[in-house]
Amino acid sequence: MSDLAPHIPSGDYKWQEIVDLPPDIMSLHDRELELLADAWNKEKDRLDPQHVQAFNERLEREWAIETGIIEGIYTLDRGVTQTLIERGIDSAHIPHDASNRDPELVARIVQAHAEVLEGLFAFVKGERVLSTGYVKDLHAALLRNQESVPVFNQFGQAFETKLETGLYKTQPNNPRRANGGTHEYCPPEHVASEMDRLIQLHHKHDQGDLQPHIEAAWLHHAFTQIHPFQDGNGRVARTLASLVFIKRGFFPLVINRDDRAKYIESLELADEGDMSHLVRLFAQVQKRALTTAIGAAVEIRPAASVEEAVAAARDMLLDLGRIIPTEYLAAKDTAGFLANQTHLRFAEVTSKLKNEIARVNSSFEFRAVTLGGPPPNAIRQLAEKLRYDPNTNDYHQSVAAVFRASTVESQIVVSFHSVGSAFRGLVVAVGYFQVGGGPPVPLSDDVFRISYQEPRTEIETRYGKWLDDRLIKGLAEWRRTLV
Repeated sequence: MSDLAPHIPSGDYKWQEIVDLPPDIMSLHDRELELLADAWNKEKDRLDPQHVQAFNERLEREWAIETGIIEGIYTLDRGVTQTLIERGIDSAHIPHDASNRDPELVARIVQAHAEVLEGLFAFVKGERVLSTGYVKDLHAALLRNQESVPVFNQFGQAFETKLETGLYKTQPNNPRRANGGTHEYCPPEHVASEMDRLIQLHHKHDQGDLQPHIEAAWLHHAFTQIHPFQDGNGRVARTLASLVFIKRGFFPLVINRDDRAKYIESLELADEGDMSHLVRLFAQVQKRALTTAIGAAVEIRPAASVEEAVAAARDMLLDLGRIIPTEYLAAKDTAGFLANQTHLRFAEVTSKLKNEIARVNSSFEFRAVTLGGPPPNAIRQLAEKLRYDPNTNDYHQSVAAVFRASTVESQIVVSFHSVGSAFRGLVVAVGYFQVGGGPPVPLSDDVFRISYQEPRTEIETRYGKWLDDRLIKGLAEWRRTLV
């Protein structure tokens, strides 16, 4: 994973029966996710339901497109993907050179995915409970446009066979790993009993107070361990994870092409008994959607009364950054406090570097500085990678630890700024490393979020660990420049 040395699975993986949640799973409880969900629910109540629905539809189309891309079912370039998200699933929007498959087929496959997701909302609204029969129905619906599947004989030779949708596998589906070993999934004769146990455990978890990102990760991984169908298991697994989130009022789980490497690595680590990376990934993806939704919640509602007209004027001034509600100032004040703490920490670290290095070699220089003015283009580049909408007009403050070795200057920077086109009480911190005026290197896979709703003591505790992790990674990046 990006914050770790690359994970390389070793040898063969032998199938194991699914197990219940690990005893320490509650340590992965995510307070930030709760606060973001609360903030979005408040924003949602202010919006016209049509605006909320339009956002949900775009997210659902993204889910329908990306779930096939990460499985290699088809390719779609980013521009066409965005067009389909904004304008709807239509083969007329897919040029022949934008995909490796026929545009009509791609549109049909994506539409099938979209209809399955729509069905999840109806399933939840009808208060139905998950069953093995419904899982089979999901598989049949997701793969209704696929007729065959490659299978391997005992000599490793591939051949095509008819895909029976909605039915458990009758032959092993154990793929070759990159290292030459074999990943063994549940044998066909044990699939039915394992699926029964999966549903039983899920229902038990549903009775407790488990955060959705934890249960979604467990259900997804346990399902992939079984791999009950001949093909299409990844799509079904992400559908089941989305069902968990939707049932709790969150967004579907959109694992996109940029998440693919981290997603696969997290699943491999879960195979080895460490579910924490998958749980955190699911929380990160959900927080990304919530952050985008909060940032987009700036539509001006038509006024039907004097009171609504006053509210509309207030909201317009908010959108223009002319006023900030008193309650939202808490996030800005907290960000300022954390920026001061960052400067103190950076000063402490650079002082140690001075004593250890610059004192014996004057070609080195170290200092901590607070940067003025708007952040450089680096913020826009980072925001594109981390998939959020920065707003440096409402609020911005940056702190840097600067390292000079001979004539080469580099820096670890933490930038604080608001999110979205109007200030909504959400500030983020993003850490990056930069050499000279070169491209920024993100020091994490996600931003650190500061909500006006979270007590400062809680934020300070979370931030202290986050900041030290960014420093460790930033110093590692700096050491590479010395070679």
